[in-house]
Amino acid sequence: MKINPNYIVKNVLDETIIVPTGEANQYFNGLINTNEVAAFIWQNMEKCETPKEMVDKVFDEFEVDYETAKEDVMGFLSTLKTVGMIDYEE
Repeated sequence: MKINPNYIVKNVLDETIIVPTGEANQYFNGLINTNEVAAFIWQNMEKCETPKEMVDKVFDEFEVDYETAKEDVMGFLSTLKTVGMIDYEE
């Protein structure tokens, strides 16, 4: 999976924030605060080639059942893809 290079991650006071830069500022003016799971997903995005690999990583990292991990990951990835923050093959 590929992250749009116009979005960067900043850690501010132990919080992970996604910041638009460059062209992304024209379409999105703000910051994205993430929770622990979303920060983990973002930080591991380019280590996974497929959404299923990410689901497996989240399942292994957090105390959650597989179906919940799948729903959460797929929902977050779908939103990020829809707004152009990431790209991946389905």
